[in-house]
Amino acid sequence: MARFLPSPQRFAWLVAGAGTFVPAQEANADAAAPAATHAHFAARLLPGEGAPIDDAVLIERGGKIVAVGPRRSTPVPADAIRHEHGSLWLSPGFVDLHHHVSGGGGDINDMTMPLNAEMRTLDVVKPSDDAIRRTAAGGITTTLFIPGSGTNIGGFGVLLKMRWGQPLEKLVMRELGAMKVAQGFNPERRSGDLGLTRMGSSEMLTQLLERGRDYAAKWREFDAGRGEKPELRPELEQLRKVFDKKVPVLIHTAGARDCIATARMFQDVFDVNMVLSHGCFDGWVAAAALAKRGTPVNLGPRMYEFDRYGRFVGTCQTYWDVGCHDMSINTDAPVVAAEELPLQAAMAVRLGLPYEPALRAVTIQPARQIGVADRVGSLEAGKDADFLVVRGDPLDPRNPPLEVYIEGTLVHRNGDVR
Repeated sequence: MARFLPSPQRFAWLVAGAGTFVPAQEANADAAAPAATHAHFAARLLPGEGAPIDDAVLIERGGKIVAVGPRRSTPVPADAIRHEHGSLWLSPGFVDLHHHVSGGGGDINDMTMPLNAEMRTLDVVKPSDDAIRRTAAGGITTTLFIPGSGTNIGGFGVLLKMRWGQPLEKLVMRELGAMKVAQGFNPERRSGDLGLTRMGSSEMLTQLLERGRDYAAKWREFDAGRGEKPELRPELEQLRKVFDKKVPVLIHTAGARDCIATARMFQDVFDVNMVLSHGCFDGWVAAAALAKRGTPVNLGPRMYEFDRYGRFVGTCQTYWDVGCHDMSINTDAPVVAAEELPLQAAMAVRLGLPYEPALRAVTIQPARQIGVADRVGSLEAGKDADFLVVRGDPLDPRNPPLEVYIEGTLVHRNGDVR
């Protein structure tokens, strides 16, 4: 697929710091210089996996983490620029897989056709959108900007770093982050054509997935030297990547019936990498069945429900207790404000989810589900230096990020966004 990212030469100016701009050629000259080494010292570091590290240091160079460990036993290069954070903590940047606010406004729901596997949100990203800056202010450093749920396949979302005001290529982590599918309720079409019912929409979706599966299989045979070259089908090229397992599927699903239907279709019938997103309303009733399949779930934006007796049900806790441990949490921004992802996790803890799974549900687990855990989601050597500086527990709403770094660059300082 051709790339449509703008080249650096098309941007006359690059952001160099808060309120300061330099000509692009000067920025390029600076970029050619050897990368400086930075050492961030803090009272506690939360790796994202494993036990916290007290009196810790994180060493970063060229946007990557070089080392993480206790100050007393982690060698610090003599030329490192030292950042003493005192009694503050370091935390991984947060990851949100169900996010609609990186630009484009209503451009993420094309309602003419029920199946839009050839579309993508990459083409409507607006790097200057203030929502990106607010998202970063909440500590969310990586998002999956997906189409809406007005049709069964809305298109493909783009995986982004929340680097507000930067050239587009500085934001894009993966052009095709995931294919967005919607099951039940939202995509039911009211025009009287096929798709008015769940039967009709399921049949249309199944037929397209079968075509995509067969198309991908023919290309794999050709690439292995076992068949003729297939006819190019541009409308199936992106879908082909789903069946080659290069791109996962994120399925908007609410309600117990649709949760089971989604797991059956995308785990039992079609062999793809999938994540069931939402799982709300009475979806928790199907949690035990999903646990048996090992279904990855991305829960939210509702963190609670009421059972038939009017009792509070903590959504995440209910899924967790029956064995749905491949769990992440979302905002469905702007349904819940994008910057409130850590508050979503805090609410899950308040309603019964253990703390450690809640922290993983907004850091390493969504990174694993979307296939980028080698770069983001935890603070480990070799990964992108995406981290937060906070006064204490990052899931405590009283501790908003004081500083947010993406690939070692400060992108937010407390007070920059009001």
